[in-house]
Amino acid sequence: MPEPSPKKVYFVSLGCPKNQVDTEVMLGVVRERGHTLVDSPEEADTLVVNTCGFIEEAKEESIETILELAQAKRAGPRKRLVVAGCLSQRYPDELATELPEVDHFLGSADMLGLTKVLDESAPRMAVTPLSRRSYLYDHTTQRQVIGRRHSAYVKISEGCDRPCAFCIIPKLRGPQRSRTIESLVEETEHLVAGGTREICLVAQDLTTYGTDLEGRPNLEMLLDALGAVDGLRWIRLHYAFPTTVTDGIIDRLADHPKVASYLDVPLQHVDTEVLRRMRRGYTEKVVRNMVERLRARSKYIFLRTTLLVGHPGESEEAFRCLYDFVEEGEIDHLGVFPWSREEGTLSAILPGRIPAEVAEERRLALLELQEEIRLRKHEAMLGKVVPVMIDGVSDESELLLEGRHEGQAPGIDGKVILTDGAAKPGEIVEARITQAEVHDLVATLDLSLSAAG
Repeated sequence: MPEPSPKKVYFVSLGCPKNQVDTEVMLGVVRERGHTLVDSPEEADTLVVNTCGFIEEAKEESIETILELAQAKRAGPRKRLVVAGCLSQRYPDELATELPEVDHFLGSADMLGLTKVLDESAPRMAVTPLSRRSYLYDHTTQRQVIGRRHSAYVKISEGCDRPCAFCIIPKLRGPQRSRTIESLVEETEHLVAGGTREICLVAQDLTTYGTDLEGRPNLEMLLDALGAVDGLRWIRLHYAFPTTVTDGIIDRLADHPKVASYLDVPLQHVDTEVLRRMRRGYTEKVVRNMVERLRARSKYIFLRTTLLVGHPGESEEAFRCLYDFVEEGEIDHLGVFPWSREEGTLSAILPGRIPAEVAEERRLALLELQEEIRLRKHEAMLGKVVPVMIDGVSDESELLLEGRHEGQAPGIDGKVILTDGAAKPGEIVEARITQAEVHDLVATLDLSLSAAG
């Protein structure tokens, strides 16, 4: 039987940073097997979409993308369409029936299954059940990082064991599976050797890292080990759980020279009754105590969170409690989402549904408040000199540079526009803030003050 010919592969990656890492693993499969990545579906003979199936909006985007690629598939002979990721994991049989134009389905832990697809030896349905033995990439994986080399995501664990009522993730990603500290250090060293200066640690819950491993290593131990990697400048933390943000983690956020003073903690809500219905396992007092501990330790720790409005049972009083918390806590970065009824979750069958228009009004009210807080915080930075990691030439003009200070994660928290000077991506320079806007800051760059990148 003749060997399958090399393929030209086109990718679309949807969803969260964790999904991006999965896509990068599949890109590594393509390169490792001698196939070629192409920039357009017209050039490709294999079309791959890594889907998200978390909430309704994400599912709709995934279906729309599949249909767009199906149309591209019909435009050329012998093209194959591959659907991978969380949507395949969640609805394998339904998708197989409704989308006959899809040639192969891979689940959320089936990244290496792309090998058989490219070798033309895979069945149409290759979605495997999730378990503690499900695939988890490590330092030996031939991962192909997307985008700028100086900043990369590193997934420290996969899956989740928490029973949150609104969340489908355990059914999409399986139980928690942590990587070893040794594996994570080796991957980071490899990334740094390739030009990475910032790593963003991602997991469903960073703060339960290692609880499933022998010896029970924890996030504090991991941060210390990663902090010893030569050439690494910033370690950024996404996503923590409120009840497991320890004093040791806060100490490292405040004092460790390589741990960015930034913490992403998806709180979801603060009203105790809503939290009980959400099965979050904590109360308003716990949330406020965590924020107070962070603020008391250092006023320079930037805090990002996401909130969920319109969950069944969210009364006007409960929303007012949430609104007051945002106003008093002065959160640095905030995402707000309306509750989405997801089949297979406990929240989907709870009474006390909130009309969609009310949930949207609440979302907009919080975002309007957050804009006021954010502008005020940005204006307080005027005249200050802050370290900024250069990302490259600005999207606004090739005459400008753009970067981020420690409190800005890639792609979600705004940026610093630099109006003068010259610096390379990945360098950290000192910049003086000259203009404050709601989303971005403007600064001047003084290379005489810059720290070597």
